[in-house]
Amino acid sequence: MRIIVFGASGNCGGHFARLASSRGHAVTAVVRSGTSYDAPAGVTVKTGDVLDRAFVHGVVPGHDAVFSGLGMRYRHPWATRLSPDDFISRATDHIVTAMHACGVRRISVISAGGVGDSRPVLNLVMRFLVAFSNVGVAYADLERVEQILRASGLDWQAVRPTTLTHRPGGGKARITDRYPATASISRADVAAFMLDELERPAYSSRTPLITSV
Repeated sequence: MRIIVFGASGNCGGHFARLASSRGHAVTAVVRSGTSYDAPAGVTVKTGDVLDRAFVHGVVPGHDAVFSGLGMRYRHPWATRLSPDDFISRATDHIVTAMHACGVRRISVISAGGVGDSRPVLNLVMRFLVAFSNVGVAYADLERVEQILRASGLDWQAVRPTTLTHRPGGGKARITDRYPATASISRADVAAFMLDELERPAYSSRTPLITSV
């Protein structure tokens, strides 16, 4: 497949781009201007602003599928946010309209455990963070992302991981219906799950909640 990766300089996006390239896919990595990015061998790099509609519409054509690891940027849950409150949804809207314009049909994005109809399974710690920190702002934006995808008519998947870690990959991601305080999954395993799903002829679920612990 020819896969374009938005957020390739981020943790999940970086893991995804490397893994997809190692499996023989043609990968285009999209990174912010001024970002230091050590591209894996064979990966094409496009630099620009995902909030620039013209830029997004210029890089999506020629691909078979889209991966988005875009997320809201902040140094800690109560720090000043480094991106707009609608960053992910605005970028996703640009991506979706670009896909429609050039006939790309499949998209896979990272959402979060506790978004949408998975909210009732959140543990108490996550409930507190959603209520009183930047996590809640990010979750509200991810809700808008999922709404955009549902209305898009595209073949889409929004993966909802439990707490993300920097552990090495190699664990087994699994779909769950619970999000206790002990639940976590490495970013590398999230990327592997999402690539496995993109390689399937059809997604196993639209909004899987995944964990490995």
